[in-house]
Amino acid sequence: SAFVYLLRNDDPESVGFLTAVMGVAQLLASFPSGMLADMYRRDVMLKVGSLVGVAAIVSTIIASFVENFAFLGVALALWGVFTGITNTSISALFADSIPDGKRSHYFTQRMMFTKLGCTAGPTASLIMFAVLGNNWTTKDCVTVMTFGQAICFSGIIILCFLSDKYTVGHIDSRESKRESSSDTKYSFIEKTTTQQTLKQGNERPTEKKPKDFLCLPGQRVVPVLIVISDVMAGCAAGMSTRYFTIFFMDNLKLSPSIVSLLGLLSPLGQMVLHKLAHIGGQKIGRCQMVVCFKWIGIFLMIAMILSYRNQFHASIVCICYLLRTSFVNATSNLTRSVLMDSVPRNERGKWSALESVNMFSWSGSAALGGFLVGSKGIIFNFYVTATLQFVATFPLLLLFKRVKD
Repeated sequence: SAFVYLLRNDDPESVGFLTAVMGVAQLLASFPSGMLADMYRRDVMLKVGSLVGVAAIVSTIIASFVENFAFLGVALALWGVFTGITNTSISALFADSIPDGKRSHYFTQRMMFTKLGCTAGPTASLIMFAVLGNNWTTKDCVTVMTFGQAICFSGIIILCFLSDKYTVGHIDSRESKRESSSDTKYSFIEKTTTQQTLKQGNERPTEKKPKDFLCLPGQRVVPVLIVISDVMAGCAAGMSTRYFTIFFMDNLKLSPSIVSLLGLLSPLGQMVLHKLAHIGGQKIGRCQMVVCFKWIGIFLMIAMILSYRNQFHASIVCICYLLRTSFVNATSNLTRSVLMDSVPRNERGKWSALESVNMFSWSGSAALGGFLVGSKGIIFNFYVTATLQFVATFPLLLLFKRVKD
């Protein structure tokens, strides 16, 4: 964001435009990728995505050094395609590798490691900006960005070693093939015996069919409302996320090193709260915990705005920002686990692809956010973000009695 903002002579709309380009590219790539991942193999799609990722890294480095805005748009479009291909497959593959009832725990662990990985970039930029002079210049931003792209390369290589062989569904399918080769008469007797035990009450009674909601069939209510909430929250986040750096640069007059330090502390706070959200989800329910954390984050967003407008010290504003960001972004493991628990295995790639709709809405709202920042000011944009985040929790309120934890 800082590089584009400086490159385009302090134009916030350019930041939103490039974010929108990346989101559209991800949306266009995600749905065919999700369908192919469900029809064939997820690991094949990950290998294809890794090739696109290498092209994205090379393009980004070249575009940064030549400082060409159009070429940078092409590079970010490639990153969007890479994300669209890999996110759908890796999310489905990860869910397939975990037995039912344990996804919340492992999704939490995954998010904690992801947030830990997110500290590598800010740590490197903190050190590099300090060495380079701690000034906001395009030349220094290019140096830091190039190092960041080099870090990404190792993660792309790892994608090539992931495999479908170790998924729960793959093991179950091999066992079912062995069972199907046995005598059909035995299978008929076994089925009859099972039916008799059910009649005798020796087995647990079958679960009640979920109730329909408006025009949604019962089995689709949970995933649809989760996706609606995520998309609405994505719209809200997209309007402000890219502009916090600009807020720190222009409004708070913070140095690059301090902004990098905030970027380092934020994922660390999210790691801690991800774990607390998982524990709380087991106690009071996953959807209940998500709503609770979101509302705390919204309150802290308002506190951050009021602290700035009342000219509190910049450290107070930054503390409110860190706490707000940590709470708002510490619940994706819970919503993701609820979503994957509520859809069949053979549809997880498609439902994971819907995350790209979230990214598209996030990117589209980033363009809208750039317009609002340019016309109404960045504080007005933050108020709109807080309002939309509050509205995004409404679908989750409807799931309090539907989601079993």
